Amino acid sequence: MAEVDLNLLKTFVLLYETRSVTRTAEALVLTQPSVSHALRRLRRQFHDELFVRSPRGLEPTGTADRMYPRLHQALEVIAETVADVAEFDPATSDRTFRIRATDLGEISLLPAILSQLERRAPGCSVEVQQLDVAGAARALREGAADAVICTPRIDAPDLRRDPLFQEHYVGLCATGHPRIGDRPALADYLAERHIAVHAAAGHVDADEELRRRGHHRDVAVRVPHFSVLPELLARTHHLSAVPSRVAGLFTRSSAVRTFALPLGIPDVEVALYTYRRALPAPGVDWFRERIREALRDR
Repeated sequence: MAEVDLNLLKTFVLLYETRSVTRTAEALVLTQPSVSHALRRLRRQFHDELFVRSPRGLEPTGTADRMYPRLHQALEVIAETVADVAEFDPATSDRTFRIRATDLGEISLLPAILSQLERRAPGCSVEVQQLDVAGAARALREGAADAVICTPRIDAPDLRRDPLFQEHYVGLCATGHPRIGDRPALADYLAERHIAVHAAAGHVDADEELRRRGHHRDVAVRVPHFSVLPELLARTHHLSAVPSRVAGLFTRSSAVRTFALPLGIPDVEVALYTYRRALPAPGVDWFRERIREALRDR
């Protein structure tokens, strides 16, 4: 431990996050040769290349991937200890909490979370970032997100999973759709064209059930967000599938209605994910409990 230079470890963490010698040098207010020299020392220290050049910038090796979460967390702990931030006081804190969620989460879940914060932590802020399920675990490990709310299950031993509530899917179409009734047959459902939301949002249950049965939707439009669906559906004869919780909001705001999906999709569970830290993180722990309190079994 006596041979470990904390400045080198900070350089490693920034290189991992930026994937760039130039951006790391800018963040540390150093020259690029100084950062390159630090990288050479790191490679000697850990007997590994750590980063290799690629068209996308510096790519971490397997050793670097394994090192990063713990070193990032260790530097956070040191910074908090030096700053004497052992306790979190919501009444006086001005911390910004970062959530990864879909636009559905922003529409249907964020109001309850903000209501909790306004009452209990009036000086705190929330930054909502678009959810990409594939990168959610990494965002938590790297400290880019404090919490992730999603439907797909993320199985990782270093993440804590708190179930929030059950959800089911319904169909959505224009109010005056000429062919789709309240309970269409599967053949009628498949005969229509559909609007699909990108898989990165995590809501793929309807398509997975269709594939299991050997079918697929005729997708006319693929969009990145759910929030555009109501107006797109109201002006076309296309169909879509959405979680029931947000469907009620859509039907109140646009000329769309729900119908029963002819698929028998099982209910899904919306869960909250946070990173399991080696030492307590009072702020994140408090925020996690407020989300659970605001959303559990709603």
